[in-house]
Amino acid sequence: MVIFEGVCTVLGLIQGVLVAINRRSNWIFYILQMLGLFIFSSLNHLYGDSINSLVYLIIGIIGFIRWGKEDKDKITFCGGKERLAYISILVIATIITFFLFKNTNDPLPLLDALTTVSSLIATYYMVAKKIDTWAIWFINDILYVVEYFMLPNQAVMLGVLNIIWTGLAVYSFINWKKLAKEGELI
Repeated sequence: MVIFEGVCTVLGLIQGVLVAINRRSNWIFYILQMLGLFIFSSLNHLYGDSINSLVYLIIGIIGFIRWGKEDKDKITFCGGKERLAYISILVIATIITFFLFKNTNDPLPLLDALTTVSSLIATYYMVAKKIDTWAIWFINDILYVVEYFMLPNQAVMLGVLNIIWTGLAVYSFINWKKLAKEGELI
């Protein structure tokens, strides 16, 4: 278990730095990390995180392909209606997911549901190059710190990784905002 946690932590650090500086290669480390996190989450009965990891594997492949297209997208903010939509989806999907998880042996069904849904939304916006992704990731990373330290078998390395990612989310927000003003393409 410690091996998966350690490998995922190192891959996550590399990926976090690469995405913060807008490098396509971040998706390679992202995909590898998702494989490790799937195993880790499955062993800890975190069903939402296990499902996330499999979905993220697919999203990672899509992200790698999309970020490599000739007609690269510019970095932008979400509009007001889009923010309202993702907040509504977050609330409704978290409630539904919680009810799915609460009758399992998931040790933290509400927190697992919330991090599951918010991670999916944040990842979608990361692929779409929306600056809002970093605000979502900031909150989500804090929640993951809480989740990993509340587990019966604490995931200390992954908790520390999410503390680092919280800082990287702030840096990424600032950097992507600057790049958006400059009109830079990733």
